[in-house]
Amino acid sequence: MYSSWVEISKSAISYNLAQYQRIVGSKVAVMPIVKSNAYGHGMIQIAKLVSAKVKWLGVVNLGEALALRQNKIKNRIFVLSYCQSELLEEGIRQNIDLPVYDLAMAKLISKKTRNQKINPFDYRSGLMVSEVESIKKTKVHIKIDTGASRVGVLPKDAVNFIRQVCQLPNLKVEGIYSHFAASEENPKYTKWQLNNFNQVLANLKKEGINIPYKHFACSAAALVEPKSYFNLIRLGLGLYGLWPSNLAKKIAIKKYPWLKLKPALSWKTKIIQVKEISKDTKIGYGCTFIAKKKMKIAVLPVGYWEGYDRHLSNQGEVIIKNKKCPVIGRVCMNLTMVDVSLVKDVKIGDEVVLLGGGVPAEELAEKIRTINYEVVTRINPILERRYLK
Repeated sequence: MYSSWVEISKSAISYNLAQYQRIVGSKVAVMPIVKSNAYGHGMIQIAKLVSAKVKWLGVVNLGEALALRQNKIKNRIFVLSYCQSELLEEGIRQNIDLPVYDLAMAKLISKKTRNQKINPFDYRSGLMVSEVESIKKTKVHIKIDTGASRVGVLPKDAVNFIRQVCQLPNLKVEGIYSHFAASEENPKYTKWQLNNFNQVLANLKKEGINIPYKHFACSAAALVEPKSYFNLIRLGLGLYGLWPSNLAKKIAIKKYPWLKLKPALSWKTKIIQVKEISKDTKIGYGCTFIAKKKMKIAVLPVGYWEGYDRHLSNQGEVIIKNKKCPVIGRVCMNLTMVDVSLVKDVKIGDEVVLLGGGVPAEELAEKIRTINYEVVTRINPILERRYLK
């Protein structure tokens, strides 16, 4: 439908996953995070790509989890942030691991689980299971707010909260987790959050409460803070070959000289018009660019609707025939103009690299004063994703 597309390297995704698995070791499970269209890379295809290599997958909500189930993804799927109540019964039926940080939600999950029973005959073993065992239990993970101040139970309330959840029927407290606020840039605060989490775990141990899965580390923490691994890490940005920050990259490379990440995503389009303009010609909305001399320009069928940020007006660059070409004038909703005066034999249909290779996400992020996460995630999900070797 649209004349720009995203190319994803499957080998790069697999390579990056293997790098993190090597870092954390075989005793720590890795949960690839495929939420938000897999950070722009395509949720369903990335999930299918990594599903045979991992036990867990992470998504932001129940809608995403059920979309994976509808596409025959059989891995354990954990919902990181929230559950839409209208999808809860189906989420329970589909054995999704759910987050809990509110007692009312825990009670609702317990109630909706009550009447859902598994088949009392275990066909895998050929043995009858008891009636008690046949009652379905929904697996939940308790979110602790150790300092990010988003969703989660405060550490001071955690033990009492968890005790109440454990007393609810039809629930199994399968995990406890938290999230770092600044593991890519603030080691001191990261250690403070980790101490808060460890104190909760210590208090639970005193109460005789043992929770199987403990997870805290994200891509950055996995690189800089080994004490945050526990027995499960959540791999987001790093899976896609992007570094959480320059500081995290420096620390990681010093600790692991062999470590490299391969960006998996490229975004491309094709020229739809080439023309010469004379000196003093005004370009685009607001006439923010005025040609200082005779120029050759190309028009590209991409703009901020497709996800090419408007802040790249008069400062972005694209690659055409291995030459960087500056964006001139304002980025429009669906069109962008670039200076191709230095490109020989440029013509309609020539391929243009908007992102990837010589135009890294970090470069665009710096120009629009954001982070590489946002650059790739905001590429319109409607655009075609092409999966290459």
